Amino acid sequence: MNPRPLDPATDAALRALGASAGAPLAVEGVPLEDLANRFGTPLYVFSAQALRDRLAAVQAALGPRVEVLWSLKANPSVAVTRTLREAGAGAEIASLGELEVAVAAGHPPASLRFAGPGKTDVELDVALSRGLGTFHVESAAELQSLADLASTRDVVADVALRVNLPHELQGSRMRMGGRSSRFGIDAAQVPAAVRAIQATPCLRLRGLHVYGGTQGFDAAAFVRHARALCEHAAAWEQDLGVRFDELDLGGGFGVPAFRGDPCFDLDAAGEGLRALIAAHDRDGRRWFVELGRYLSAPAGVYVCRVVRTKTSGDRQHAALDGGMHHAAAAAGLGTVVRRPALVAAVSPREGDSRPVTLGGPLCTPADQLCEHLELPPLEAGDLVAVLHAGAYGLTYSPTRFLSHPSPAEILLERGAARVVRARGRASDALRDQALD
Repeated sequence: MNPRPLDPATDAALRALGASAGAPLAVEGVPLEDLANRFGTPLYVFSAQALRDRLAAVQAALGPRVEVLWSLKANPSVAVTRTLREAGAGAEIASLGELEVAVAAGHPPASLRFAGPGKTDVELDVALSRGLGTFHVESAAELQSLADLASTRDVVADVALRVNLPHELQGSRMRMGGRSSRFGIDAAQVPAAVRAIQATPCLRLRGLHVYGGTQGFDAAAFVRHARALCEHAAAWEQDLGVRFDELDLGGGFGVPAFRGDPCFDLDAAGEGLRALIAAHDRDGRRWFVELGRYLSAPAGVYVCRVVRTKTSGDRQHAALDGGMHHAAAAAGLGTVVRRPALVAAVSPREGDSRPVTLGGPLCTPADQLCEHLELPPLEAGDLVAVLHAGAYGLTYSPTRFLSHPSPAEILLERGAARVVRARGRASDALRDQALD
């Protein structure tokens, strides 16, 4: 097989799994072909060691003053969440379902932080009844609802105000702040929110939270955004006579999702953040960074089997048994320009690489992982793997489109594989439907 230059993003993804190009793909030393034959396809495989390694790298770079929060929205798996909790991560949730997952994974409700711009009164009330730790409040109306509910229950709710800073977080592919936004409270409105908390006995001000965007590849921009929050916090403390003992600086570190993507400079982010904290630290203050995709994406692969191959016009096509309904992020859902996902052949065949278009079984042209991508020769029955697939897989995908069963999820722990989410069945399409 003729060698070909390896895309840097694909190379980084393979190295995170302890694998290399041109060799049969394995995770934690276990061949993916063996796992596919044993558990079937499509199949998600997560590496516990890769999760621990990624978290350890973040902790080492950001320093001991930073507490890393796992954002469950990236992969609401009990097994993944438990692995990260046991390795030292806290957790941030955005729904009652994620609350259930976090608690099942061993997180005490009092340790959790509840974010999101559209929390309903029912969600707030249930969270209060469970003893949830801190509410990241995103509007004056939410603050009033939380106060009313806490007063009715005769409890005190801890509050961190999510701040919508006036400047956007540069370098993020999905921005959630700056200018007008449904995320957070405008910086100009924060003093009024602080005074409302001060005047409400059932609310306790804990700190501030900022989250300007996700898939950010500019480490310096992240540090600048964090510095802006710190400077606002210092000014508000002096002007309003309050203390912000918790500062959540957000996260959203970028992870390569497509060929040609850059890598986030974690060391640069860590260096800048450590200097920032040194300038604004004090006794009793807690610092948080929240990460989802950055922790879990490199730890997962999505394995599909080639069902059919054909030539159409002058191009080769391979139809897979998995696709956008399980891995929408890899298929480019929500992106403007379609680019090839990070795909590798599981057991490369001998022969010259050739361009091939990979698509799934769905009746839509959107169900396509890559077009005209150079891969070793593929035949029916061969396996391909989507890399960096440990985040926004099932949780982001239209899993009910065409009513295919959901894939199994496997966690590898020191070479031992166990099912952490059972494979679905065709009859699941009838679940919760009235049949008469």
